[in-house]
Amino acid sequence: MTIPNSVTTIGNYAFYKCYRFTGALTIPNLVTTIGNYAFYNCYRFTGALTIPNLVTTIGEYAFSGCNGFTGSLTIGNSVTTIGQGAFVSCSGFTGSLTIPNSVTTIGEWAFADCSGLTTVTNHSTPPQSINSYVFSGVSIGSKTLRVPSSALSAYQGADVWKTFGTIIGF
Repeated sequence: MTIPNSVTTIGNYAFYKCYRFTGALTIPNLVTTIGNYAFYNCYRFTGALTIPNLVTTIGEYAFSGCNGFTGSLTIGNSVTTIGQGAFVSCSGFTGSLTIPNSVTTIGEWAFADCSGLTTVTNHSTPPQSINSYVFSGVSIGSKTLRVPSSALSAYQGADVWKTFGTIIGF
């Protein structure tokens, strides 16, 4: 599915339960907001997902249940808020999740049941304050967390982040 390049906002419930869409999802570079439940339960999308750099907000449950996505998840450099349950039950994501330093808020269950993730790279300094439900259903004790070297000790002492199996600086 290709959304026209002229689109700047994907509203609440825009493609809610559009499970018949198949293939890759391309979000235009001019999009600034992805609303609540925007792609909820569109589980036949495939491929990796990149959130464009102009997006500032990923709404609550925006991609919940989109378990057909495979590969990595990259979040654009302007995102400040990842809503509650934004990617919950996206078990198809395998490999890496990249969180830019612009993210200040990660809602409950944002990445819950994304069990295929192996590595989380978080560019934020200091680490975001998150609760234990953000990665619920993900065995983070066996996952790798990559963080800025200057913030390594902060992540090693931060609730939830410190429970990753391996924490390395870059």
